[in-house]
Amino acid sequence: MKKFFSVLIMVFTASILFANDAYFFMAGGQLVPTSESDTQVEMKEEVISIHLESRYYEVTVDFSFYNNGATETLEVGFPFFCVGIGDGKISDFKCWTNGVEENFTNQPIEKEWRETTQLENAYLRKITFPSKEITRTKISYKSTYGDEAPSFSIVKYLYGTGSGWKNSIGKMTVRIYNNLTYSYPIEVVTPKNGTVRRIKKNAWEGIYTNVEPEKYTDCITITLGDIFGDNGPRILSKDRFIGCKKKLQKEDLFWYSVPQLRLLRNAIYAFNGYPFKSQDLIDIFEVKAVKREWYGYGSNSPLPYPLNKNFNEKNLMPIEKHNIDLIKELEESITKEMNAKG
Repeated sequence: MKKFFSVLIMVFTASILFANDAYFFMAGGQLVPTSESDTQVEMKEEVISIHLESRYYEVTVDFSFYNNGATETLEVGFPFFCVGIGDGKISDFKCWTNGVEENFTNQPIEKEWRETTQLENAYLRKITFPSKEITRTKISYKSTYGDEAPSFSIVKYLYGTGSGWKNSIGKMTVRIYNNLTYSYPIEVVTPKNGTVRRIKKNAWEGIYTNVEPEKYTDCITITLGDIFGDNGPRILSKDRFIGCKKKLQKEDLFWYSVPQLRLLRNAIYAFNGYPFKSQDLIDIFEVKAVKREWYGYGSNSPLPYPLNKNFNEKNLMPIEKHNIDLIKELEESITKEMNAKG
């Protein structure tokens, strides 16, 4: 793997950026990063689970290491630094080794690096890696969302820091669980040469093998936008709503959860004045709707809902009929597939 270098600031990200476990040595009271030539320990596998909640996201990572050399004890740190604008905060950091929860310390990282910006601190603990054995570690934490432009939230997990271990990352599994109502991933950046599939009505899994980070700054990045396309400063109207203006394809809907597909489908009816009978849809689409979540924050901006008591489905435009049929078919097929899996 590549040697351990500093991390460039990502100017649009507002959060505390967390990273794969890396290892260090202490010098002058600060952590100094090491390189893969200093250890025989490999990161054989990691499973990264990212849960998107309304006001924060939660990350759990399970690591499996294998030591090809002699038994050694290393300073293992989970690096992070604050970047960009906003006030991203982390909380509830925890770590385990072989199923046993451990204490950790917050240590500064040496600043005299080759790049102009760098990691700031790491949550540090000592781990013993027995010779010719698997060692399993785990971390978990919560973080508030960052911002990208005024209308998009962002999640980042810095996996490039895993490049300090011997050889490549053998296998990386990334699971994303979307528990949001109105936000969904409009872009997901992960390692190359992997496959992503839906595993639940609101969850997806990507599997990647022999991951060799190109840069120490390589991140899993999830950019969140509004399911209705309400991403600008202007009030969402029918001529801006994706369900009425664009002929959708299945790939456009890949990252929608099943509950979000239902809302997207019914929004087409709402913009044509359909008088809903389900209370949850009335609350969302009527002018007097209750507060609608918008990227995890309260907002008094419900969708415009021009109620039409004379609504007739025959008056829908061909593009709207196409989208309704496509979304409904997808809802049913996903539900059927997930129910079959149990």
